[in-house]
Amino acid sequence: MSSNHSHKRVAEPDDPARALIKGIALDIGKEVVAYVERMYPQAVSASSSTFKLSLRNCIYNEIIAALETTDEVEILARLERRKKQRRELKKQWDIIRETDWEAFRAKRDAAAPRV
Repeated sequence: MSSNHSHKRVAEPDDPARALIKGIALDIGKEVVAYVERMYPQAVSASSSTFKLSLRNCIYNEIIAALETTDEVEILARLERRKKQRRELKKQWDIIRETDWEAFRAKRDAAAPRV
């Protein structure tokens, strides 16, 4: 095997335009990860080992999903739905973070029937 032979498996795209879009989406994901590494190195070092991969893939997936339709009505509905979902998810995470779990467990355990 030659030294300039790649070990990556390269699939021939059935749709070259789609492959190009996927390449652009992946590049954007990688660029955002590089930006986060440069601007917020402490956040990256404090995160899990899979943080950068997860961030890159999340960005990629969002771009690809956003390009699934070109219908203006569907796009506007998607944008509104996602805006609502982000608000709802943030509220749920705020509740989780603000909950005093030790007090919750103590109350739960006190109310549990003794066997």
